[in-house]
Amino acid sequence: MFDVVSHDHYAVRPKPCMGGWGRNLIDVTPTGKVLPCHAAETIAGLETDNIRSRRLADIWIKGAAFQKFRGTAWMKEPCRNCERREIDWGGCRCQALAVTGDAANADPACALSPWHAAFADIAEQESHAPPPPFVYRRIGGFPSN
Repeated sequence: MFDVVSHDHYAVRPKPCMGGWGRNLIDVTPTGKVLPCHAAETIAGLETDNIRSRRLADIWIKGAAFQKFRGTAWMKEPCRNCERREIDWGGCRCQALAVTGDAANADPACALSPWHAAFADIAEQESHAPPPPFVYRRIGGFPSN
């Protein structure tokens, strides 16, 4: 499976992470780890379950990783009282973590986030940087380095 997510650097409101954390989608890694988001493993301390030791339905309904950012009770301001809180569900938790250092902070893609201007500045700087070199794949395997 390939996850393709368009960037949010020029957005004024965030997209709902995976349709809303723990609302619509589930990722199962090749080792059986069950995640609410393909990048959720970047969140330190997030308790994840394994399909080999717990039923998928139980993980979906009661799993700590799925409960952590599901719904709106976890939200801080400005998300907590935003009229869009049940539309965008606070945006991307991993993006919030990467830019602000805290997965529970407002997604910096949102114009209401205190980190929004810095996030847009990152995009502006990166838009002028040369692209990284393209790496070709070889039939039958990955390129050797």
